[in-house]
Amino acid sequence: MKVMKESFYEATVRIDEEFESAEEAHLSNKPSDKASVKVLDIKLEMSRIKNKLKEQDESQKGSGAEATARGGIKKDE
Repeated sequence: MKVMKESFYEATVRIDEEFESAEEAHLSNKPSDKASVKVLDIKLEMSRIKNKLKEQDESQKGSGAEATARGGIKKDE
């Protein structure tokens, strides 16, 4: 039987990027390809394992999104 594992993480990152002016930096909404990214911390929020056959059956019935939205196994519970 094949299964699918979904893992959800919370990450703290530091992004350093050089700009020509403070205004240009202020207007930037997301890092460019030239930005330096360093992962400072990563924390597992939750994981869930799904039966692939059951998931396919539920998505054909239209209830797959509802089953997914109910959650999984949260860490530290």
